[in-house]
Amino acid sequence: MVFLVGLERGFNMLDKNMLETSKKNAILINYSEDENKEKLPKGTSKIGGKPDLPKDFQWFYYNGEDYKKIVENRPLSFLMQINCEEVHKYDKESLLPEKGMLYFFYELFTMTWGFSPQDRGSAKVFYYDGEIEDLVPADFPENMEKDCIIPESKINFESMNDYPIDFLDYYDVDDSIEETRRKEKEFEKELEELGYKADTTKLLGHPELIQGEYWEECEGVAGKNIYYGSAPIKYGSDEVKKSIKENAKDWILLMQVSELEIGDYGLYFGDSGKIYFNIRKEDLKNKNFDNVWLILQCY
Repeated sequence: MVFLVGLERGFNMLDKNMLETSKKNAILINYSEDENKEKLPKGTSKIGGKPDLPKDFQWFYYNGEDYKKIVENRPLSFLMQINCEEVHKYDKESLLPEKGMLYFFYELFTMTWGFSPQDRGSAKVFYYDGEIEDLVPADFPENMEKDCIIPESKINFESMNDYPIDFLDYYDVDDSIEETRRKEKEFEKELEELGYKADTTKLLGHPELIQGEYWEECEGVAGKNIYYGSAPIKYGSDEVKKSIKENAKDWILLMQVSELEIGDYGLYFGDSGKIYFNIRKEDLKNKNFDNVWLILQCY
């Protein structure tokens, strides 16, 4: 939630003092919009291309229904690999592993939202802590659709002050288009003064929310197998509700991915949306990435 101060009807300013109390460090993932044509060293952090994986790696598959209502067992798309040694100096809170590789996968045909227990397996994070020299460029599964193969782009990192921004809190439904644009410019200017950048792909920090906070959704779906796809949401007993509310505090953002445009390729999540890989704090501490839960939000 973004902290605001009302100054006049229909206009809010950021409460910077309140925001400072919730500041976190995020690691921006910057990439080139030109497809990489040169061979990258093995184990280099990158978006797309062939992942550098152990020889015995078994590709992830997800059996789900796509937008045409076709149910099929499809290979997950490779989104990104992160060399933990490359990113370590930007991890000011030392939350990520100091060495090894993190790989992020997501099934792009079904493009699940994360509000159903049936979405389990549609997004995966794989952690490798062996020797980089033992990795090999992995071929894509033969049944991988061409549109699900993301072009390769080398990435670099930078630290950023991150705040719990929910853009829906800032706008008034009665605003005209002109007023909304005015607010956007003012909002962006204030955020820049805080060292914040919007519409980013990043590790850690706060999720840049589009449809509201989702921590209870992570706990309810991933932890309690409750369907969150309809409103009002029914948690069950008071005891279950209490448990979800308490355990929701254990979840943090692992990685946020905004739309990607590389060469002629574009990857979009709904209408200008984002996907969020989320993890329990204890799992991250123990380098256990088996229970990561993905949420998709869009406009």
